[in-house]
Amino acid sequence: MKVKLKYFASIAEYMRKNGEEMELSGETKIDDLLLVVKSQHDLLQGMDNIIVALNGEYVDGSTRLKDSDVVALFPPVSGG
Repeated sequence: MKVKLKYFASIAEYMRKNGEEMELSGETKIDDLLLVVKSQHDLLQGMDNIIVALNGEYVDGSTRLKDSDVVALFPPVSGG
């Protein structure tokens, strides 16, 4: 299956791009996708609590992906 990744804020800065397409095999959950992305991009290794939106809606790590999904990754939000 192929999914489209979109990167925002500091994640886009770390990646030096706003997104990419990724080919995944078999049944994949959001948590699986994050492991793959972090393993390919060392700068994201220490970034915990990445916020994920799937096709425009926030989801958790157990959400399953399907072909042609659009996955947006946002850095953790802080502040007051």
